[in-house]
Amino acid sequence: MEWHLSLHGDAHFSKMEMQHSPKMSATFSKKDLQKTLIVGLLTLGSASAAFAATFGDSSSGASSVESFQIKYDGAAWNYSSSPYQYTSFTYSRNGKTLMNKVAYSGKVTGSVWDDLRWGDKYTTKFNWNRGPRK
Repeated sequence: MEWHLSLHGDAHFSKMEMQHSPKMSATFSKKDLQKTLIVGLLTLGSASAAFAATFGDSSSGASSVESFQIKYDGAAWNYSSSPYQYTSFTYSRNGKTLMNKVAYSGKVTGSVWDDLRWGDKYTTKFNWNRGPRK
């Protein structure tokens, strides 16, 4: 099973697309959330997540957190209780892999910076995958 998460954004409009398979997708508007986060950032002046998604369960899964709409922090975990050999995540843009991490036992993390230009070829994508069963 593989999940795909595409994050699009600029200062005026943003949307998030999540796909479970090529036949199934959903699109969510983040405009109101963006306004709320901007006000929150201006008042608090601290780091805040603009978008976060978690997939899987406590023994095998992955997550992606978008910070300030320019940085993506990813994680994958595969603990001893997992029925899978490994769990991985990949960030890519315009068909090129920016980062790939694999967790065989424990948790792995990594971050990538977004391309601030608008358009499909500048979209940062998050994919996660589980390996075969043990």
